[in-house]
Amino acid sequence: MAALPVLANVAVWPEPTREMKPWAYNWWMASAVDAEGLEYQCAEMQEKGFGGFHVIPIYGANGPDKCYRKLWKTLLSPEWVDAWNLAAKKAHQHNLGIDLTMGCGWCFGGPWIPQELGASSGMKVKRAGPGGAGFMIDPYNPEAMKAPIAAFEPLFGTGGKAARPRAFYHDSWEYYGAEPRDKDADIDEAVLDTFRVWTDWCRENGYLTRNEAHGSTANWLDFYALADIPETEMFGKKDRDILISKFSSSAAHIKYTTLVSAETCTWVDEHFHETPAEIKRFIDRLFLSGVNHIFYHGLCYSPVDATWPGWCFYASCEMNPRNPIWREIGALNAYITRCQSMFQTWECDNDLAIVWDPDIFRTKSGNRFKQMSVHARDWFYGEKIGELAKALYEDGYAFDYISPRQFTAVRKRKAKLPARYVDVVDPESVRTEPNEKVRKMPFALAKNGLMATRWRKGGKTMYFVVNQSETAKEVASTNEFTLMAPLSGMIIKTDKAKILPNHSLFLIGDGFEVREAALAKDADKCGVALRGPWEVTPITGGPVMPPPHTLSVAEGHESLEGWQTWDDAFSGTMLYKTEFDDSAAGAPVETSPECSKNKCRSFDLGEVREIARVRLNGVDLGVRFMKPYIFCIPDGLLKEKGNTLEVEVTNLGANRIRWNDRNGVEWKYFTDANMKAIDYKDLDASAWPVLKSGLLGPVRLK
Repeated sequence: MAALPVLANVAVWPEPTREMKPWAYNWWMASAVDAEGLEYQCAEMQEKGFGGFHVIPIYGANGPDKCYRKLWKTLLSPEWVDAWNLAAKKAHQHNLGIDLTMGCGWCFGGPWIPQELGASSGMKVKRAGPGGAGFMIDPYNPEAMKAPIAAFEPLFGTGGKAARPRAFYHDSWEYYGAEPRDKDADIDEAVLDTFRVWTDWCRENGYLTRNEAHGSTANWLDFYALADIPETEMFGKKDRDILISKFSSSAAHIKYTTLVSAETCTWVDEHFHETPAEIKRFIDRLFLSGVNHIFYHGLCYSPVDATWPGWCFYASCEMNPRNPIWREIGALNAYITRCQSMFQTWECDNDLAIVWDPDIFRTKSGNRFKQMSVHARDWFYGEKIGELAKALYEDGYAFDYISPRQFTAVRKRKAKLPARYVDVVDPESVRTEPNEKVRKMPFALAKNGLMATRWRKGGKTMYFVVNQSETAKEVASTNEFTLMAPLSGMIIKTDKAKILPNHSLFLIGDGFEVREAALAKDADKCGVALRGPWEVTPITGGPVMPPPHTLSVAEGHESLEGWQTWDDAFSGTMLYKTEFDDSAAGAPVETSPECSKNKCRSFDLGEVREIARVRLNGVDLGVRFMKPYIFCIPDGLLKEKGNTLEVEVTNLGANRIRWNDRNGVEWKYFTDANMKAIDYKDLDASAWPVLKSGLLGPVRLK
């Protein structure tokens, strides 16, 4: 890949740690893992820029003639411990971290929970695997929490023979309908006392804790704050609420802890329809909420010999090596890593705190035990807290939430409010306007379509700015500032920057103002069209490798036809290759800010479905997975005669899944939930429409 400009005396991307790289939920179907599959998985994750994985034992995979049942392992059995130890060893060999759920599926519970210590609703562990089925714990009873700890203690306590995970994990609160058996109990105290048993045991034994407090009947802020790593989630296409996910990061900011994780991209789209561009949009909203430790949901372990697409978890975005987009997912992971490297090494600069008291909602709803969910958000937007938070956010204020318990502790001098906060407002009080010491950011959602977070270090201010509008914006300053582009890795000094739709930048400086970006008239039509002929050859994929194909832009048209027009099943990567002359090679050209003020020409590939890697005359120009698919050409690389342009294009896996179901391929052989569509009905892809695939163009040399 062509070297990107990094100027002297400006910021640099921090050297990435494991935590700065994305991690993934690693579903273990009946814990039927083996050495070959673990080695393949870990090697692939290391190569694609992952930092670690989180093991969750779940229900099993049968396979044709139930061939995989012989591999099933019972949770905490000697065979399971051997498999876990092998996974930890493979992770270490490939510089990956490893976390573990304390049990199977979700929530906490298992065969060691007697009914009298189970949730009052009678709920049982969801999606449990062998050895993990049983009642969920009573989340209001500390004695109940001691039971799963007692089951894990002999293996993971002092002197245990099981390999040590980095962290133990508790999934979101799905103890549906559970109430304390003592109806007069203080909800917050009961929940905190119960889960403090778990966090205390983990810390005594040297483990971190990750906890999803959302969904709880208790005060989320206090519950999140128990854990070393509070974890939020966004879900599907509609539940991507920044103001809701800010509860987890607020807990971390109040405590001055570094990591805020997220269950990421659950149901981001239908299976194998998830584009890297949409995944980035999803993740950017988590970044805007304060998350800095991404966990893809998820990567299902699969034997190497399993029928394509291998083993799949019913609600995941299928971030696994069988998915065609995996081939180039390193580009998206590099983006995530650069972003998280900044978030983890700079200090959050939210200077306003907003008090949130769930007792107000409990009283109004008439149900003290009603859960507060990321899906149904009346507990937030139906109250003054939601109205105030939304107004302040859209007006450019940077804030966290604070619980009454945390605020009272400050007032009684039992704790210290972080110095970053210069004001506290309460939506139930008379004064809800921040005082004049609280600064507004110049990037206000309601006014200009940009969203931003603010950070500080060594007297400098940094903004992470995302454009989720449909028009380009320009950010300018009277002072020169540092621009860091996490998608490309570019770092430059400048006095203005254009942020394209769905793109993001780090800006270190001050004095910013925002305006609509001026676009050159007919910019998308300028340049020389490369009409072909294009030689199109499959590189990898299936169900079968189609023969090579020759394409040219038809007379009267600008675009190429997609490969689905001659093969509506192929999912994978095709190589497009053409040769062209360039009479302008070596001639002076206009400056492009994308190339750090160097003279630059570029290829604009037009429409691509979905990922493109470009080589010119054998030199790799990089990977793009979202619009615009523009590749800058290093000075001196173009020749007057005989240039060779190669474009590797990777599509989605949906067309091949469709082919599987239309041709009776046996691949959905999982117990329990098996495979569900995004509407939670049984998945049948046979009627899916065929998706466009390939390099559609028009391709232009600009």
